[in-house]
Amino acid sequence: MSLDGVKNDRSSIPGSTGQQSIPEPPSPIELETPTHRGDVIAAALCLSAGLLGYFVVVPNAVYVPLKFAGTVNSPAFLPNALFILLAGLGALYLAQSLIAYLREERQGRARFSDWTLAGGTALICVGYIGAIYLVGLTLGSALCVAVTIYYFGERRLWVIGGIAVVLPALLLYFFVKIANILLPTNALGILDWIESSRTPDGVVDVALLAAPLVGWGVA
Repeated sequence: MSLDGVKNDRSSIPGSTGQQSIPEPPSPIELETPTHRGDVIAAALCLSAGLLGYFVVVPNAVYVPLKFAGTVNSPAFLPNALFILLAGLGALYLAQSLIAYLREERQGRARFSDWTLAGGTALICVGYIGAIYLVGLTLGSALCVAVTIYYFGERRLWVIGGIAVVLPALLLYFFVKIANILLPTNALGILDWIESSRTPDGVVDVALLAAPLVGWGVA
């Protein structure tokens, strides 16, 4: 029997076209697009957090006097109630998410480059928090703004430098002049002489101290 005859025999079978159809993979989606996979992961995390808090965190972190144990006046009553509520809602959320995940069609996945971009942004945010404790809010904000602008594709140094100076300066002005808030001392003591000037008198004192450093004459 020839090859054409075999193809004709296959095409004569009801429901058969003689060719095997290969399902195409779903197209990529944006990183922020809600998915059933994300719902399942979020629900599992909520359920795990509730169970971990009830069975581990509260027993080890909350001291309960014997006379209050098992009563409404117990210091552990409210935390346990909140963790039970979180676990219950997490279990309900997980069940609904699993049902939707199994019933609906397979959804696409975000591109690896999108995850890489989001991961780098998260690292910048973590570094910003660390920089606030090490070098202070003003300098830490300037560094974070510069790194973020460069990370997202800007290469003109005058643009990066200008924004990195103006935005932290406005932030410092807001805290010092408008909110009148004393910024916390950083671990390395950098720019404390600027960030500690809360009042106009303090600004003048700082200017007088800094004048010899920049060559200004003081009458």
